[in-house]
Amino acid sequence: MPEILFLVGDAAQAQNDNHMRLPEGFRTAGWGVTLLPHDSVRLNRGSVTLGPYDPERFQLIWVLGFGRWDTFLDRMQLLGLLDQDLFVTVIDALIHLHGKTAWSAHLPETYAANDPDFLLSILDTGGDWVIKPTAGSFGRDVAHIRNDDGGRAALRRFIGPPPGRYCLLQRFLPAAANGEKRTLIAGGRIIGSYGRRPTADFRANLAAGAAAEPATLSGEESRLVQQLASDLTASGVGFAAIDTVFPHLMEVNIVNPGGLASMCALYDRDFTPDVVDALINVRGPHWGKDRQR
Repeated sequence: MPEILFLVGDAAQAQNDNHMRLPEGFRTAGWGVTLLPHDSVRLNRGSVTLGPYDPERFQLIWVLGFGRWDTFLDRMQLLGLLDQDLFVTVIDALIHLHGKTAWSAHLPETYAANDPDFLLSILDTGGDWVIKPTAGSFGRDVAHIRNDDGGRAALRRFIGPPPGRYCLLQRFLPAAANGEKRTLIAGGRIIGSYGRRPTADFRANLAAGAAAEPATLSGEESRLVQQLASDLTASGVGFAAIDTVFPHLMEVNIVNPGGLASMCALYDRDFTPDVVDALINVRGPHWGKDRQR
């Protein structure tokens, strides 16, 4: 029987049900499933162990979420010593591809810095802008600003006193008022899409009060998303959410993307088997039946 290990966070603090839904999907597919806390990663006499287990016990390892920030880099360094073919999403991708700036070629006009004077000079060019964290989630700390006293003060508050935190300044898209489309991909395959329509303010995050609704991708949208899905697969990312306001990409979430439960509820069907099937059957550098022992 093939086995998968999930490294998961505190269920009480989870923002979605992936930590329950995905393991159950693999159990249903006939896999043995083990769940361990993120901080179970250890170095033992020169070898990395996962709790009491040798990593070679598993055919797949899924790091679901970041875990504690104060141990993140230590754990990633240890997990980086393992055979990356074991991982649903490889460690290099978890470190480098979560932030929004990693996808800047597809984003609306975007700048990032912790220098308020530089970003204020961009604001001086006029128009509407959005400020947001470079790697945040759930619409937290996101604001729509203009080049006025309030907007300039908001940008300075966001960065804070020197040396300050990095701020992403992005051109506001009027089309975003109609919402975004979120598409889940697994193993390079499009699993499904749905819409996220703002209701409380301009943000399309469900955690910020947006409404989920059925949606399909147009031909052009599908080509953009498939291109991104191919790029993700080539970078060792097995499961991701891609948010678009065509023709722009808004965000890629590769760590623990929400949306699976929303799609299941909207379309009254369980998409979890599609995710599992894509991950265990795709022929690629990081997954496949040839790795099952």
